Amino acid sequence: MVASAERLVVDASVATKWYLPDETDADIALLLLTRFLRGEVDLVAPSHIRAEVPSAITVATRVILRGQTQPRHTVQQGRQAIADFLAMGLPTVDDDELVGAAYETAQEYGCAFYDGLYLTLAQRLGVRFILADDRFYGLIRQLPFVVWLGDYA
Repeated sequence: MVASAERLVVDASVATKWYLPDETDADIALLLLTRFLRGEVDLVAPSHIRAEVPSAITVATRVILRGQTQPRHTVQQGRQAIADFLAMGLPTVDDDELVGAAYETAQEYGCAFYDGLYLTLAQRLGVRFILADDRFYGLIRQLPFVVWLGDYA
């Protein structure tokens, strides 16, 4: 960990793009990942990201969209992506105080509880929060510490 590295709370909507290169702004997400792996930026997330990202990867191994003729990943590619994600050692936070505070955040902003965990963690740590979820961003875009992935440089 580099003492002067910027610290960000990263949302699963961003982390998922590390493994789904056909997603919008995946190139920016990969830049963020590269910076993290080089120690140029510190990333942290609530512990449930360890289930959210593998869940999205699992969905990518299935044909679920109308007009889609094949999955976005093979089962083996999905397995490897999940192993890579878990092996990277993304720091996570999991405690009862965060859970309780996230409930209040979800009520205040009208967001899903799981989304509230990310926002609450960023507020607790006093760091910026980067996301790529349109709906959630629309609810919190007015907050000065919230960063849309497409605006990250």
